[in-house]
Amino acid sequence: MKYIKQPKRHIVLDDFEWRALVKGINEYRKQVIDEDGCVEVVNELLIKIIDAPTKKFKVMEVSK
Repeated sequence: MKYIKQPKRHIVLDDFEWRALVKGINEYRKQVIDEDGCVEVVNELLIKIIDAPTKKFKVMEVSK
């Protein structure tokens, strides 16, 4: 069996954006539960986002 190498994606979020993402996915999870759907994939995604490592970096502002 051959495995296809999947590309990984990295995004940069500030604290507000991260919280909004978690809240949005959690709201979607609640909708799936209300519709008696399977939430395993949504739970895995939510755990990945919550447990994602943080990395500090500097942002340089360029003046015109």
